[in-house]
Amino acid sequence: MQRSPDFPLSILWRCSWTLFALAAASAAHAGCVRLVPGDQDLTVSLTMPNLDLPDRRYRLVGDVGVTDGYECSSGQNAFITELPLTGLTYEREIASDDGRTYSVYSLGPRSPLIGFLHMVGSVHNGAGRTSQDAVAVGRRHRNPGIVSPATEGVSVNLAVMLFFRGGAMESIPMTSLGTATSWDESDPSQSIQHHVRLEINVPTLTCTLADSSQSLDPVSADLLATPGSTAGEKAVAMAMTCPSANVGVEMVLTDANDAGNVGSLLTPAAASDAGGVQLEMLRAGNPVQFGQRWQHGWSSKGSQDVPFTARYRRTAAPLRPGTIIGEAVLTADYR
Repeated sequence: MQRSPDFPLSILWRCSWTLFALAAASAAHAGCVRLVPGDQDLTVSLTMPNLDLPDRRYRLVGDVGVTDGYECSSGQNAFITELPLTGLTYEREIASDDGRTYSVYSLGPRSPLIGFLHMVGSVHNGAGRTSQDAVAVGRRHRNPGIVSPATEGVSVNLAVMLFFRGGAMESIPMTSLGTATSWDESDPSQSIQHHVRLEINVPTLTCTLADSSQSLDPVSADLLATPGSTAGEKAVAMAMTCPSANVGVEMVLTDANDAGNVGSLLTPAAASDAGGVQLEMLRAGNPVQFGQRWQHGWSSKGSQDVPFTARYRRTAAPLRPGTIIGEAVLTADYR
């Protein structure tokens, strides 16, 4: 009989706990509903400077999507996003100067680097609030969203962050990467799609070629006694200067005194007075073919030599001592 007063106290404690649980369950059902049914058209089309700034952030693009696409109740409203995008090659992680670390991707060996930013934001009583997270392709990401003090409109957008890759870059033609999806964590049926397309125009970098005048050492006539004999081979080079590494260079060598020459022997210039001998140009140890293009490959940054060799070659004409002068023109095209 002395323990009976404890029984009502136990009932009161259990009732209080039950009321708390009901309140928590009610809050868990709060969330967001779509106000605007449209999706986000994330089409990026711009011109980006071709600068050698490895991993430097260029700019954010596409941060305006479907304005007030959701109405969210008060409290914490988190959103999930997935980026099952295609055609992208993972390159590396970049710790950006905006305080975030981006997983960045490319659309080719020299394309700009591409990262993605997911944004959940609202405007309440004139004060803008946004939660911004760097997101990776192929992974599900939870953006914690914002804490709404009252029912209000919320925008959910995806944006592209562009980075310089380092070295020369090339343009990206208009390319569809597919569709990303975001949804209210408490209700996956309330989703929004982000259709992603990119077109980035990058100006082509060019290098400069310097004029060069080089002389072969004199040789005696007995070294060129028979037609077809050669002597005095010497390395010669033309200097090329490029503003960045990885400039794609295509070259062609022509005879300055005979545009139609497709051989390897330079036509003697007007000031020549030797006979029975001409200058022959070689590349990588083999006689060149004037007018034939070749891929020089990717440049390095700064000054570099374009190597050749030159030598005397005896012709069928009578040999006559003197000076022989040949002139070649090197032309470079860039991509």
